[in-house]
Amino acid sequence: MRCTALIVDDEPLARVRMRSLLEPFSSEIEIIGEASSGADAIEKITQLLPDVVFLDIQLNDMDAFEALRSLEDDMPLIVFTTAYDNFALRAYEENTVDYLLKPVEPARLEKTVEKLRKRLEQSASENQLPENFSWDSFRQMMGSANNYLQRLQVKIGDRILLVNVDEIVRFQSEEKYTTVYALSGQYVIDMPLVDLEKKLDPRQFVRIHRAHLVAIDYIAEIRKSDMSRLNVVLRDKDHTQLLVSRNFVKRVRSL
Repeated sequence: MRCTALIVDDEPLARVRMRSLLEPFSSEIEIIGEASSGADAIEKITQLLPDVVFLDIQLNDMDAFEALRSLEDDMPLIVFTTAYDNFALRAYEENTVDYLLKPVEPARLEKTVEKLRKRLEQSASENQLPENFSWDSFRQMMGSANNYLQRLQVKIGDRILLVNVDEIVRFQSEEKYTTVYALSGQYVIDMPLVDLEKKLDPRQFVRIHRAHLVAIDYIAEIRKSDMSRLNVVLRDKDHTQLLVSRNFVKRVRSL
């Protein structure tokens, strides 16, 4: 396991102690920054994209849950730290790795690191393709490229339009519906993005965000924003810019 970490606590001594406690795991956990408030934590998580955040629940400007709600798709793994155990249930409801009571004991932190190892290994295995995998061989195994959608049926009043998939620039999720942005116009279909993605050729479309699926051939540029976030600029008449969420950064960089 090798991961990056951010320490968030409004008490300087608490941050120093957490750094010291994590020192024995320095070969696995690289501390890339600290934050002293909720607002600071949001900014650092957005800029640095840590794999895990050691996060104090009670901060001076907001509680940890309020800070996490503002992150949306940029959610790293979370290890909560606090002096009060009455937050435990709510913390686990946020799908965190672990919950540490202050003062944190080295033996207890070691158990947390082991949980973190398992979570990271599980995430890596889910995203890893088999050795010697190629999309060409996959297509041959599946039969042919015709297994993927070649065109979409779009209902407009009492008409049904056929929109060729290779003329589609992007899809945007709108709860149960999906907006299709094509060269010929915009259309709404009643198919969730997660279902649509399974029907499209992965060599033709890439997921960049929970709400955005983009045609690779229509990506003109990948650029960093002022907040060190990645954006894709599309090759459409509006030069649309879309934010890449942290969960899909590696996928976009590998294009």
